[in-house]
Amino acid sequence: MLKLDYVIIACIISIKLQNIKLKEMRKLIFASIVILMSACTAEKMDMIASITTAESAVKHIGNKEFSNLFSLYAKDFAASEPEADRKKKLGKIIDAVGAVQELTLLDSIRVENTVEESSVVIKYKVKHSNTTTTETYTVIKEDGKYLLSDVNITNQ
Repeated sequence: MLKLDYVIIACIISIKLQNIKLKEMRKLIFASIVILMSACTAEKMDMIASITTAESAVKHIGNKEFSNLFSLYAKDFAASEPEADRKKKLGKIIDAVGAVQELTLLDSIRVENTVEESSVVIKYKVKHSNTTTTETYTVIKEDGKYLLSDVNITNQ
C-alpha cells in the first residue's frame, strides 16, 4: 500500500509540474504576441521626409556647407567622429569629385524591424564635375526629426 501512495504522489507532482510548464508556456506565447503586435504597429518612416533629408545632405556636402550638414546628423552618428576630422575628410572628397551636377535617385528602402530602430536607406547616383559617385544615406527619426545615421560615398 505504501508503494501505491508514492506512485499517487509522484503522479500528482507530475501533473502539477505539467500545469506549471503550461502556465509558463502561456506566458511565453503571450509575450511573443505582444512583441509581434508592437512590431506591426511601430511608427512607419515617412519616405518623402527621409528623401528630403538625404537631398539636403547632398546639397550641403556639394556646397561644403558642413555646419548645415552636421545639423542633419543623428546624435550617435555625430558623436562617432570629431567634427573637424569629418570636415577635413568631406572637404577632400568634394575637392576630388568636384561640384554636384546631377542627382539621380537609384533606390529607397524602408527598413523596419524589432531589433534596431526603423530607418530609410536612400541611394543616389551623383554626377560631379570630375566623376560620378554612388552615395548612400541612412535616415532615422530621432526626437521627431528625420536625421542621418550614416553616409557612404563611393566612386563609381
